[in-house]
Parts: sequence; structure tokens; C-alpha cells
Amino acid sequence: MNKPKTNRRELTLFLIVAFAVPYLMGIPLAFAQRAGQDTSLFANAQMMYPAAGVMLAFMAVRRTALPMRFYALHIVSTVACAVCSLLSVFMPEQSWVVYINILMIVTSVLGWVLLLTEKKEKRAAAGLRWRSKIRTALGVCLLFFMLKTAMMFLSAALSGAEYWSEYLAYWQSFVPWYYMLLLIPNFFLCFLPFFGEEYGWRYYFTPLLQQRFGKRRGVLLLGVLWGLWHLPLNLFFYSPETSLQSLAAQIAVCITMGVFFTYAYERCGRNIWVPVLLHYLNNNGILVWSGTADISNQVYTWGDIGMTAVLYGVLFLPFLASRIFKEDSKVQS
Repeated sequence: MNKPKTNRRELTLFLIVAFAVPYLMGIPLAFAQRAGQDTSLFANAQMMYPAAGVMLAFMAVRRTALPMRFYALHIVSTVACAVCSLLSVFMPEQSWVVYINILMIVTSVLGWVLLLTEKKEKRAAAGLRWRSKIRTALGVCLLFFMLKTAMMFLSAALSGAEYWSEYLAYWQSFVPWYYMLLLIPNFFLCFLPFFGEEYGWRYYFTPLLQQRFGKRRGVLLLGVLWGLWHLPLNLFFYSPETSLQSLAAQIAVCITMGVFFTYAYERCGRNIWVPVLLHYLNNNGILVWSGTADISNQVYTWGDIGMTAVLYGVLFLPFLASRIFKEDSKVQS
């Protein structure tokens, strides 16, 4: 189904919520980081903003029937995450991470209920229907997971004999296989943040950029903007000590993975749930590949950035040559 033409008011509302809000939230995030507090709440909340921006823009501008119950759930959840993030700065002794995790589980389960009981016409109008063969979607997801796993093994091999030996020993334990088994059930309990990003980037913003700049340049520009969107997190969460290197790596990863995520979205009939699954696998696969979910306070070298750019580029940029990105094919959603 074609989306109605986007007007300036709608785009402005989306940009304010998706981009301006995360940068404003960077101010309390900086205070929390400098006080030595846990800043992961801000990262979780930031994932919710893009979809909230799309939903608020649609509700304010478009006249088509929309899945209002699901939209309301996501918006309320987004506000709750933002409020908890702010409160954590002033009341760090509270178990805010536990509260947010419970909130995400409850709202994710409720989200499935609301989606499955919604009229097909409303889900279709909002781009929320499953629109591809399950075999095709699973094949794309499996391909991505295999590529990322291969990249992790190659990166470990390039890190030296000692690290390579430790990494092989890790894969001979039960830990990665246990986390791999948990990937499927966990998705249904925490899909909302991953939907929060992909509904904004792949469903809404990428087609707009492609209409303006062309299929290939549009998806590459989205990758740059997506990377810059992470700036507050690069500065005060991912890597405060080497934030410039962190940002460079972020942009490289977002450009290359943005190509593959958009390829998957188009390849599977513009099915938003496929990039949502891919985003989930990318983030939660860290547990499988490394045995830890802690991605804060990392330290990067420029050599690390170069290796990241090369590995991601070799694996994912070739998909830019797909016929999906030919200019004679219209972008529809």
C-alpha cells in the first residue's frame, strides 16, 4: 500500500521527536555519566523515539485509519522510559533498570495483543502487516546472523593468537549456545525498542530520503544520519573516553548495516518486521558473540575503527548492488 504524501508539518514533527529529543536528553545523560551513574536507561529510551515521532506525526496530519491503541501504547511507553531516565539522575538509588525491564516486557506482550486484535486494514495503513513469505524472511535473518557471526570470528582471529585461543574456548562452552536458544523467546518479550527504531528509520525516513536523493544515495545518507543520531550515547554511554572514535565506528556500522536492513525490508515485500528482527538479532546477538551485554565505557583505537569499517563494508556494502536499489524501481511502503 502506498503511503500518503508526506508534508512539511509531518516531517517536522518526526524530526523533533526522533532527533531533537535525544539530543536534549543528552544534557541529563551527561550529568548522570559524570556522576558515575548507570546511563543505560537513556539508551533504552532513545530507541523508542523514532517510532513515537512517526506515530505523533501521523496522528496529527494524516486522516487514514490508524491502529490507535498500539500507537497509544508505544507513545505512553516512550514517555515512561524518558521520565524514568530523568528520574534516575535525581534518584539513582532506585532500581530504575528493573522497572524499565518490567515495563518493556509488559508493553511488548500487550503490544502483540493489540496488534493481533487490530483490524487488518488499520495495520496495513500503518505498515504493520506481515507482508512476505516466512521462508524468505527467515532466510534473510539467518543470512545476517551468519554474516555477523563470521565477522566476529574473523575479528577474533585478527586480534592475535592469544585472543583467538580464548575465543575458541568460549565457543566450546555452553554459554553461546544457551544465549542463542534464548534469542527466539526473548524477542517476543522485548520487541518494542527495536520496533521503535526501525519503524522510524526503515519504514518512514529511508523512503523519504530515497525519494529526494535516489535509492542508493538516500540509504547511504540515512546511515550517516542514523550514526549521528547516536552522538549523545557515543559521548556519554558507549565510549566517553574515546567518543570521536566511537562516533566514527557508529557511522560506519550504521551506513553498512543500514544498506542490509533496507535490502531486507525491500526484499521481503516492505515488511517492517524483518528489519525489526534484524535489529534485535544485532543487539542481542552480542550476548551470543561475546558472552556479555555490557556495551558501555568501551575504549577504541583508530585501528579498531579501521578494522570495523573494513569488515562491515566487505560484508554488507555489496548488497548496495542489488536490483532493489535500482533507480527505476519506485519506493513504496
